[in-house]
Amino acid sequence: MIVDVVMPKMGESITEGTIIEWKVGVGETIAQDATLLEISTDKVDSEIPSPASGTLQEILFEPNATVEVGAVIARIATAEEEAGEAAVPAPEEPRKEEVETAPPVEVVKPAVPAQPTNGRSKDRYTTPLVRSMARKERLTDAELASISGTGREGRVTKADLLAYLKMRKEGAVVSPPVAPVAPTPIEAPPTPPAAAQFAAPGGERLADEVLPMSRIRGRIAEHMRKSLDTSAHVYAVAECDMTGAVEARGRYGKSFLAREGFKLTYTPMIAYATVKAIKDFPLINAQIDGTNIVKKRNVNLGMAVALPDYSLIVPVVHHAEELNFVGLARKIADLAERARGAQLQPEEAVGSTFSITNFGVFGSLFGLPIINQPNVAILGVGGIKKRPVVWESEMGDSIVVRSMMLLSLGHDHRLIDGAYGTQFLQQIIHYLQTIDWAKEF
Repeated sequence: MIVDVVMPKMGESITEGTIIEWKVGVGETIAQDATLLEISTDKVDSEIPSPASGTLQEILFEPNATVEVGAVIARIATAEEEAGEAAVPAPEEPRKEEVETAPPVEVVKPAVPAQPTNGRSKDRYTTPLVRSMARKERLTDAELASISGTGREGRVTKADLLAYLKMRKEGAVVSPPVAPVAPTPIEAPPTPPAAAQFAAPGGERLADEVLPMSRIRGRIAEHMRKSLDTSAHVYAVAECDMTGAVEARGRYGKSFLAREGFKLTYTPMIAYATVKAIKDFPLINAQIDGTNIVKKRNVNLGMAVALPDYSLIVPVVHHAEELNFVGLARKIADLAERARGAQLQPEEAVGSTFSITNFGVFGSLFGLPIINQPNVAILGVGGIKKRPVVWESEMGDSIVVRSMMLLSLGHDHRLIDGAYGTQFLQQIIHYLQTIDWAKEF
């Protein structure tokens, strides 16, 4: 039998998905639940399993095509279908005497009417998405046919078209005439299409590489720009003594790993202290809706995760206020692991009320993060460094070595004033320095 592969619904608010890559080619076999393709939505990139075992018979949409949820994107021939085809007997050849005595039959082939091109070149197919984009950009069929394609069988992909449009805008290409002209064979290599070139030490001309943004990269760019245009960003920076947390992690890290199956890190410690501080300063967990202030009842903690391709996603720990430290640590570890493996569901990356981003894991002392809309604040976590600090006691001041960390709070001045934001930041530091971590592990 033939099994249709449809664009899956990856969340209630998701209406379409973009195909990133087919993991299996036409004619190749695949097992049920093995990864068939990777798709991208406005929220996450996800690997899609095969709904059946068999041979990939047909791919209906190429990479970079955006397809509505529920549309058929491929077809798989199952083992039953393949066996059925193999069992069909070949037609018997006519006996010799029948061939010799049968009267000749004149075969007349019907005339085939000319078909409209509909944006297709003579020798290759272009997807509906590419044709639609070409029409919007007022490209003629001849100009579309002149674009070099990197897709299967030389097809022009969305990325090819975007790169061509960019070069045409920069004046690096000249639109061909409406009537296509046969190219003249030449032996010399063509001039690189990129506008910006430079001479290499050996005298060679090297062209800049033009890459289209991924769907997620484009969404990040749009989201960050929108945040700067929306929120009045104000920042506060303070230092926190993490010596107690560092000593506790060193003392209980191995037993925690043996019991839980994942490493004990500082991230859940910081998240746990932050949730406790949010309960004391609930306005930091609110949102702005026009001229209204929406006080959120639950703490949905967004945790920024860097992905292997250097992009970023923010999985959300929903109802974080209901979790103890170990439960919060388990949830954060699970979300981070699945985010890096493209296994998140779209609903797991939406609905945050407060976000945390950790610059420190990459060596930064601190950073000034952009607020994750529609939140009104975001916590930036710097690296933990040993530094000499002044230790005050009844016996006087002394210089001691402590494990120090800088925290930054970006907050929306439309709702959070400096005093409230700074006091909230100090409350996080208070919890990080006073929690008895041995009881929490």
